[in-house]
Amino acid sequence: MSSPASRHGSLPRHGSMRAGDTDRIQVAQLLTDAAASGTLRLDEYEDRLTRAYAAQTYDELERLSADLPGAVTRGRSGPCRPAPSTLLLAILSGFERRGRWNVPRRMTTFALFGGGVVDMRYADFTSHIVDIRSYSIMGGQTIMVPPEVNVDLRGIAVMGTFDHTVGGQGSPGAPLIRVRGFSLWGSVSVKRKKRKAPTR
Repeated sequence: MSSPASRHGSLPRHGSMRAGDTDRIQVAQLLTDAAASGTLRLDEYEDRLTRAYAAQTYDELERLSADLPGAVTRGRSGPCRPAPSTLLLAILSGFERRGRWNVPRRMTTFALFGGGVVDMRYADFTSHIVDIRSYSIMGGQTIMVPPEVNVDLRGIAVMGTFDHTVGGQGSPGAPLIRVRGFSLWGSVSVKRKKRKAPTR
C-alpha cells in the first residue's frame, strides 16, 4: 500500500509563487490522509482544509502540511489527475458511494424504481469543478456534500422534487459541485452535512 508521500508527493520550495487548484487539492488529500489516520483531530482538519482551499501561495500550503507525514521530502510525484467519469445506476435496486473515494470530474447518477446515496464528505476531490447529472424516475437520490464546498443546483422536477435549498456558500477556493438533471415522480435531494468524528 503506498504511503501519502508516494501518492501525493509534496510541494516544491517556491514559497512566494502562486499556487494553483491542483496544488490546493494535493494538500487537501494529504490533510485527509492525516485525519483518516488520527494524526489530525476533526476540528483541526476542517480548519486546515478551509485554509488550504483559500491559500494563494506555496508558502501558505507548506505551513499547513509541513508537520504531516508525506510532507518531509520535497519534489512532486506528478500532478493530481482527475479521476475518470463515473456512472451510478439504481434500476429496481440501489447504489451507495460513501467513505474515502476519488470524486471524478464528471458523474452521472440514475435511479429508476430505486434509490442511491452519494456521500462526498470524506472523499478526495480530484478536480476543482465537479459536474453531476442526476436523474430520478419514480426513485430517489441523496447527495451529501461537506460544509466547505460550493454548490450550484439547477434541476427540473415533474410531479416530483429536485432540491434547490442547500443553504449558504462554501469556503473561498473550495471545489464547486454543479448538479443538473431532472426527477419524474421521484426526488433528487442535496444536503450540506458536517463530518462526524471517526469512531475509535
